[in-house]
Amino acid sequence: MVKMTSSEYQAALKKIGVSYLSGVDTSAKLALNGKHGVVTTCLYLLPWNQSGYQVCPGGEHCKDFCLNGSGHNKGDILSRGVEGSRINRARMKKTRLFFEDRELFMRVLIYEIERAMNYAKRREMEYSIRLNCTSDLSPEAFKIDGKNILELYPNVPIYDYTKVATRYRLVEKYPNYSLTFSYDGFNWDTCVDFLRRGINVAVVFESKEKPISFRGYPIIDMTKSDLRYKDPRNINGDGFIGFLEFHRPASLYKGGRYERPNTPFVIREDDPDVLYAFKTPKSDELGE
Repeated sequence: MVKMTSSEYQAALKKIGVSYLSGVDTSAKLALNGKHGVVTTCLYLLPWNQSGYQVCPGGEHCKDFCLNGSGHNKGDILSRGVEGSRINRARMKKTRLFFEDRELFMRVLIYEIERAMNYAKRREMEYSIRLNCTSDLSPEAFKIDGKNILELYPNVPIYDYTKVATRYRLVEKYPNYSLTFSYDGFNWDTCVDFLRRGINVAVVFESKEKPISFRGYPIIDMTKSDLRYKDPRNINGDGFIGFLEFHRPASLYKGGRYERPNTPFVIREDDPDVLYAFKTPKSDELGE
């Protein structure tokens, strides 16, 4: 593959109609990576099937609570609407480009990745890639000239969250790929399968306080950075449950007022399967 020049890159962005394809630490959570000495390239596409293309297989139970509607985009959606959001319009263009001109998409992406890698190198920082910040596409789909992103950058940590049950096979296939499975309120059996493989499972909690355990599995904190490939791994046993705090998306505001979600995707503080350090179990919970 012939790599883009700077002028070709700028011309491509103009053709696509965006300022950039991927960014570096472009959310508050990802920006925490820098505090841990890591520069991360992150890609935000338009989730679920909002672009006309499905990018979130298995996302039917979390699409209404997606992080696409939080952060900077939350205010944009609340003031301009879902379709009027400038961020959503840019993500729409990026997503359609991925499906309609994969070669151009990949050439632009590779230009930005290598620019970010050089940025990290100059600052003597580590570098990583997360391409599914608001999507759940297989990394093998990010492909050009017969090689996918994992093969193009075999020494770069590339990581994802997923709700796709078969995606664990890629962890076994590619040493540089790290995966965290996501609980959606309805896929616990699949979560157990991943946990038994030693793969951590992310769970979204309503409480800001990190619990000790969920359904008997110990909990680790996933809020201090987005560096999932650096999370503790139980090599000789089950994986851990990862604590994530629920961020209220724009979709839950009706008439300017927040409406608490009624979904098992978000674990409520009084859920009987959750154990907190600051709570004293009732006598009947102790079997007395």
